[in-house]
Amino acid sequence: MFRVFEFAFAVILGFAAGFTSGAFGVGGGIITTPAIRMLLQRSADIALGTPLPITFPSALVGGFNYWRAGKVNRRVVAICALFGFAGTGIGSSITALMDTRYIMMITALVIVYLSWRTASAALGRDSYGRAVIPRERRRAPVWKLGFIGFTAGFSSGFLGLGGGFILVPAFFFLLGLELKECLGNSLVIIAALSIPGSIIHSALGHVDWALALAMTLGVMPGAFTGSFFTLRARDRRVLLLFSLLLLAIGIIFLAREIMGMA
Repeated sequence: MFRVFEFAFAVILGFAAGFTSGAFGVGGGIITTPAIRMLLQRSADIALGTPLPITFPSALVGGFNYWRAGKVNRRVVAICALFGFAGTGIGSSITALMDTRYIMMITALVIVYLSWRTASAALGRDSYGRAVIPRERRRAPVWKLGFIGFTAGFSSGFLGLGGGFILVPAFFFLLGLELKECLGNSLVIIAALSIPGSIIHSALGHVDWALALAMTLGVMPGAFTGSFFTLRARDRRVLLLFSLLLLAIGIIFLAREIMGMA
């Protein structure tokens, strides 16, 4: 039976995930997946699948704030989402065929690497971090947007992380978009990509709907608050905080899976 204390904790956890989603454009899964696995002691499959239906309202609310501020590029969103749907379907479908423990360990190492790159950009030590391309020249080729979208979709479906930890660095380092455009585009794409992944993981029995409902009550106000905060913050500060978030999540993921092998 879903206990009252656990329900209240899930709402609070949802708010924290929503705030992180709105503030950093990463979707709620980067918080909820390890929390469900470690704090609520659910199985790896439930930890991977349950964040996906929570991601939709979180990303939608946060993305709306960025859209109102003119930080969403419709071409980038449309192409990435189209290719992302294919990636999400493939990633979600093969979770039942593979041991996700080792994939999570690899993902943790990738997240730590992205943390280092992002911190370098925030501190002015990374040339890519300073190479923001003027708006009139930002027409990335379809193949590049498709590759980014497919990769983010696959990670969303396979790892339940929403894909934002791929989208934000890719937009920033590969496309040269302004930081808050990276976050806004990421959130809108994440909202779209969460739909097929949610359907497939639900069919596989990987979604705890009572837990998802409780978290949803917290993610929407959290996402609104997080996006409101970031739109008024300095880019350098947001980048540095984002890098610290990635580092913490990467270390937690890696430590948890290594300990689980003992």
